[in-house]
Amino acid sequence: MLLIKTNHPLRVLVYFYFISLCGACLSPKDRAGTFLCLTDSYQREIKLDKSPEKIISLSPGITEMLFLLHAEEKLIGISDYCNFPEETQYMNRVGGLQNINIEKIISLQPDVVLIGSIITKKEVEKLEKSGIVVIALKQEEKLEGILDALKTLGQIVNNNTCADSLVQYYGEKLEEYKNHHPPPTAHLSPPTVYYAVGFGAAGDFTAPANSHINEIIQYAGGKNIGDTLSTWNISREYLFTQNPDIIFIRTEELPYFVKTYPYYLLDAVKENRVYPIESGWIDIVSPRNFLAIEEIREQIKTVRP
Repeated sequence: MLLIKTNHPLRVLVYFYFISLCGACLSPKDRAGTFLCLTDSYQREIKLDKSPEKIISLSPGITEMLFLLHAEEKLIGISDYCNFPEETQYMNRVGGLQNINIEKIISLQPDVVLIGSIITKKEVEKLEKSGIVVIALKQEEKLEGILDALKTLGQIVNNNTCADSLVQYYGEKLEEYKNHHPPPTAHLSPPTVYYAVGFGAAGDFTAPANSHINEIIQYAGGKNIGDTLSTWNISREYLFTQNPDIIFIRTEELPYFVKTYPYYLLDAVKENRVYPIESGWIDIVSPRNFLAIEEIREQIKTVRP
């Protein structure tokens, strides 16, 4: 069972409904001779003679999805950034995304290593030279990528039934968001939303047009002020010109943002329209993005009741 720390009843109901989809749909154990041939995100043909029993995940999003697919018992190692669900705190760590401990991975003798976007070709080649199968499920910039990843992971862990149920559910939710955003207040222009990816002396950053975060904001019924940007950088002048109706920022950074010059001069800060959001819900492409959509929709209602 996944453990979720939250006091928001909607969040609990939404996420536990996701999990309940797979409660009774575990596949039977592998039969001898099971074979899978797939093409990964780097267009490499991967062949497995059986469903892997020992998996290492180097992607937080992949780790989360493996739990949803009830394949957590196959996980023998995860990256330092895999911190959801709570059970991951007890798992073997094999380094960060920039400093993967190749030697430790090899010593664990995994059947397969699952990677996302951030791992060098050199590291992949080093693992493969050790006889370890590496499958790349590249992080997509669109939420539809979640559906593709779930389907592929379902094949890998031999739980297609569960994967299909999740794909159907999330696919229907995406269609609902596409067909019904902005929310019922369509006669009004959607409120402008700013997600503060980074701020301060190092510069200001937000979600550009080609990001999954832009999709999250749009599906929630808002207008991302970064939807005209092609990079994550945003000028302070542009931020103040846009003067967003609502600001979202990582929970742990909110107290600093609202007290830092010049951000406290923004109307949204002055009028207490800055809201915390869990970084794990929004920063990576994962099923928890749907929680971010619901959360942002709820806060938008306070501006457009």
